Amino acid sequence: MRLQQISGCVSREFEEFDRLYSRSVSFDKGTLGQALRYVLSQHGKRIRPLLIILMAKACGQVTDSTYRSAVILELLHTASLVHDDVLDKSDTRHNRPTVSRKWGNNTAVLLGDYLYGLCLQIIETREDFELMSIYSRIARELPMGEILQKDISERQDVSLDSYYEVIRYKTASLFGAACYIGAKTSRAKDDYVSVAEDFGRNLGMAFQIRDDILDFDTRGDSGKGFGNDIYEKKITLPLIFHLETLSSVERKRLFSFIRQDEKENDKVLAFVNEVLLSGALEKAEQLVEYYSDKAKMALLSLPESEYRNSLGDLVDCLVARRV
Repeated sequence: MRLQQISGCVSREFEEFDRLYSRSVSFDKGTLGQALRYVLSQHGKRIRPLLIILMAKACGQVTDSTYRSAVILELLHTASLVHDDVLDKSDTRHNRPTVSRKWGNNTAVLLGDYLYGLCLQIIETREDFELMSIYSRIARELPMGEILQKDISERQDVSLDSYYEVIRYKTASLFGAACYIGAKTSRAKDDYVSVAEDFGRNLGMAFQIRDDILDFDTRGDSGKGFGNDIYEKKITLPLIFHLETLSSVERKRLFSFIRQDEKENDKVLAFVNEVLLSGALEKAEQLVEYYSDKAKMALLSLPESEYRNSLGDLVDCLVARRV
């Protein structure tokens, strides 16, 4: 099932989110305005606002605070991506040049800062302020996860605990926050709020592992760019599982390759094929299934509705995706 089909039951609410989002980020002056319009035109799947709205409907009702929270979380996510592209020296995102590629690192950093500032401007009511601890945690944990990822790559830490810590700070934290916010702003009872966050965190774990697997897609149509994690020296789950199959000598050879600043494309492809033959992707797939099953189990504690069903369909859609 496609995302468009899944979001059909909240199409009216999503239109309202789009309206508020566009109004919140309207700015048409100079380079900043150009860069802002550009980055917002490549917004991707908008999974996080969809999670917020679907969860609010599954737990109760969509409120004005739900819409504002969805805008804030999407801005936080977008700002982190703009900054990540600077740190990773990425040239493309969604098969288009990054902001840093088009306007330079200085503009990209300032644009990310501007988006963070917009989040504070959107907060209006007491209910909004009560979610400040969530927003501040996300704004803190996203860069923490990015820094931790670089640290474990530099020290060649291939433990599963370190890997899980990174994605809990990054994707799982953001997905968990989206679902928590959706339930909280719907004025649901506390039990539902806890279940919602648990669902989001497990979905986030499955989503990120799937993303790591897609980096080994030799068709190169995943939208994130074939082999990006390898070029950026990132330690991901398929790499960890592949290393388990190697001797100490082969590990040293592989780490020497990963540390290289410049990697030849044919050698990256040869390495990817090596990983594909090792069975590492199959082991990673098992964990995608494990976390997606946990997410679906959490949903069973919410009232039965078309919105709960859509959240279950969303799990299937995201973990089975090829892009």
